[in-house]
Amino acid sequence: MAEKRSAPRKKKRLIVDFDFDTAADSRTTGFTHDISRSGLFVRTIRIPQIGRILNAVLHLPHGKQVAIQGKVVRSFRAPASLRYIVPSGFGLRLYREGSPGYDEFTASIEDQVKSA
Repeated sequence: MAEKRSAPRKKKRLIVDFDFDTAADSRTTGFTHDISRSGLFVRTIRIPQIGRILNAVLHLPHGKQVAIQGKVVRSFRAPASLRYIVPSGFGLRLYREGSPGYDEFTASIEDQVKSA
C-alpha cells in the first residue's frame, strides 16, 4: 500500500487534553501515539466524529503547554482483544495558524533524530 502521509510521523507519548463537545464537563484526556508537523494521532476511548473541529492542549516536556486546533480526519476503534496492540483513537490534522510552539517542538524532534 502506498504511503499517503505528506509529513513523516515520530512516535511520541504526550498528554493531550481536548474538548469533546460543548458541555462544561466535556474535557477529555488522551495520549499522543505519533506526531508530525501536520498533525497527530491521539489514543483515547472517547473518539469524536470525523470532521469535528477540536481545541486541544498538548503537554510538552518540561511543563510546557501549547494550544492547538485541528480537524478530526480519521478514527479507529480497535476490538477489545487488540487494544493493547492496536491503538484506538483519532487523527487530528492541525490548522497552521496559532501553534508556533508546536512547530518548534516538532522541529526539535526532527533535529534529534537527524543527529542520532
